[in-house]
Amino acid sequence: MPKLLRPASVLLCFIVFQSIAGKSFGTVSDLKPDADSVSRLNNTAIKLARNKNYSGALQLLQRASAGRPSDTLLYNQAIILSRLKRYEEANQLLQQIPAFPHAQANQGIFFCMSGDVKVGMALLETASGGKGADKVSFNRAVAHLHAGEFEEAHRLAAEVVRMRPGEAVYRLVKGDALLGLGKYREALRAYEAAEKEPELTHMLPVRIGNALLGLKQYEEAAEKFTNYLLSGDRTFQASARFGLANALYGQKEFTKAVAEYRRAVQFRPQWIQARTGLGNALCSIRDYRSARIEFETALALDPDNQHIHLGLGVVSHRQGLHEEAMEHFAQAPDLFNEKEKDLADCFLSRGLTHLELNQLDTALVNLNTAMRLNKDHPAAYAGASEVYRKKDSYRYTLVYLEKAIRLSPQNDRMLTNKGNMYLKSGNMEEAYDNFSWALHHNRLNLNALNGLSISLLEKDRIEQAESVLDSVINRGHHKAFLYNNRGIVRSYLALKHEKQKDFHNAKQYYYRSVRDYERSRDLDSTHKTYFNNLGNVYKNTEEFDKAITSYLGHLDKSAINNLGVLYARNGKGEFGRHYLDIAMTIDSASMVYQFNRYKVYKEYFKDSLAKRPDIIQAQNLMPTNSISSKYSKDGYINIYLYDYDFDRYEFPGDHYFPVQTDAPTPPDYRPLDDLLSMEIIVTPSKAKAPEPIRLTSKRMPKPRRSRLAGSTKCPKII
Repeated sequence: MPKLLRPASVLLCFIVFQSIAGKSFGTVSDLKPDADSVSRLNNTAIKLARNKNYSGALQLLQRASAGRPSDTLLYNQAIILSRLKRYEEANQLLQQIPAFPHAQANQGIFFCMSGDVKVGMALLETASGGKGADKVSFNRAVAHLHAGEFEEAHRLAAEVVRMRPGEAVYRLVKGDALLGLGKYREALRAYEAAEKEPELTHMLPVRIGNALLGLKQYEEAAEKFTNYLLSGDRTFQASARFGLANALYGQKEFTKAVAEYRRAVQFRPQWIQARTGLGNALCSIRDYRSARIEFETALALDPDNQHIHLGLGVVSHRQGLHEEAMEHFAQAPDLFNEKEKDLADCFLSRGLTHLELNQLDTALVNLNTAMRLNKDHPAAYAGASEVYRKKDSYRYTLVYLEKAIRLSPQNDRMLTNKGNMYLKSGNMEEAYDNFSWALHHNRLNLNALNGLSISLLEKDRIEQAESVLDSVINRGHHKAFLYNNRGIVRSYLALKHEKQKDFHNAKQYYYRSVRDYERSRDLDSTHKTYFNNLGNVYKNTEEFDKAITSYLGHLDKSAINNLGVLYARNGKGEFGRHYLDIAMTIDSASMVYQFNRYKVYKEYFKDSLAKRPDIIQAQNLMPTNSISSKYSKDGYINIYLYDYDFDRYEFPGDHYFPVQTDAPTPPDYRPLDDLLSMEIIVTPSKAKAPEPIRLTSKRMPKPRRSRLAGSTKCPKII
């Protein structure tokens, strides 16, 4: 191992080197630029740029330009500036050399890279590519991807792939364009064909996952996203989180999807798609309050986004804000695709909103679409049944209600409403069965108990009917319709006791009946059915003035019929016929009106009756076992108006929205940035050869001993 030089030797070497350098080359300031110094600086700058030392490369190019301006130097400076992301300065340099090859193309690319895609595309459209035509087309395709113009991007990508089929990134751009066009199967094939390319290893998993999402292969997509997240690469972590959230949502694992959407939002708080997805998932778990917060936050960022309006429409409908819901639905017209099965719940929500706003025809259109998209959801059939009920279409009301009940056989509300429809049509046997089934599933259903009491009354089980109503009212259900119906039951009990010659109890029940009607009036004066029923009590107790006053308090077709009966039984046949004719003009299909008119003609107008076969045939219309005919005091039929409410359906929201796939970030632009080198011309030098330097060794003087360094010897200590 060689010995280390002493400090003195090092100093000597330095002095010798300095003397040699001084005699041979002079100082740096004395350098005169050779003919090829600009070329050398340019080429050195290129080497620095290849080593990613862009700042150093730029300094050398600027120094070279100061010595001898050149288009090549300006071009290379522009390229280096672009790599330093100083696009404006790069474009300014390129504007000085418009005729230089690739100057316009690169200028367009630099505009795109700075975010001005519109101007950049305009320059690229007119740029001549020459040997770099494929690169120009590639950059144009990337620009169209950024602009969301996927059709044109696909055309250009297909063109560039034909030029150079072996270039993997070109096939990647074609796949991105296909994904944007919704051609997921073709996009998947394009991505899978490039999977073996090393340069695309980290770019493909998320893209393949999004293509699988578009194909609704949610499990395979979730696997792709999960594998990428476990790989350790963080380049596309946010997109992978969002994709995994979509995959989980597609599998209807809504709670897990909420967690992943939240992670995606944490990466990019202003990511509209991620916030919308989070709102959708929160809506799907019926957390409408939190969903509204997310949707409104996203709407502040993008007020015209139809996906956000769609979500807010569903949330508003569920929160009972039907007019607001309709406003939001109106701002998402393009999303209501009648062939998209994932939109079944959205059509249902819009249909039910129209129903709440009494827009019946439009409601029915939406509900029919919801039925076609999802044949197994009872809410759509129940909603259609409500539309037809409001249209007074008895037949179709029952048809759709029965379909809904088949899908949800234990739904006591639908069974109750079906019973009410049979009540309305006078089919007491069917009504009784449906109310009984409803109470079997929910013994506390108030409307079912009310309907059961009415059907029991019509089946002449009057005491049981009174017992049911007494039980309900005594448990604290003080509803106007319950008192009204108990008043009817007690009116019939009075008639029954009269028939049995028990006039004392009959009088008591008449009194109790009147009290029930008055109580019904006090609780809800808008339900004026009690006027008609109270008039019947006064008629039966022969208080005719009070009866007429009561009938006039709610002069509907039933009260008009009862007025005709009242006048007929009091010997005023003309008045009786007059009122019954009016009732018939209102409802010519009513068997009660036809029967009562026949009775008037038979009693007062026998001569005219013989000429009216249409009136004669009504004598057999009224069944003798009807309670109203069974307890009639005069052979005429008085109509009592029952009060009952239809249950509102409250199906839990089965919300599902179409999954929005994430458009992948397009690959980087590729400037035509082959830095141009310059040829170095070596010229033979005519200068004299430098004289040889003679080195003479000279002994260095010994350092002078200091006087302070004495020679006094230390005394010896004995």
